[in-house]
Amino acid sequence: MVSLKPSREQVMVVTGASSGIGLVTARMAAKRGAKLVLAARNSDALGQLVGEIRAEGGQARSRWPGSA
Repeated sequence: MVSLKPSREQVMVVTGASSGIGLVTARMAAKRGAKLVLAARNSDALGQLVGEIRAEGGQARSRWPGSA
């Protein structure tokens, strides 16, 4: 049986975080205290999500194609 650390002790990478399942996954993980690295093609939506998560006390960073 696999034993996972609590969400608050994990760093999660979520791709496709600007919409659909990726967006919902990112929001749920943030609410559970995970530190997030988010990636998506839509940089505007990604920036908005990072701002939303941080405004609610979460930790998130973003990456999108072409970013440094």
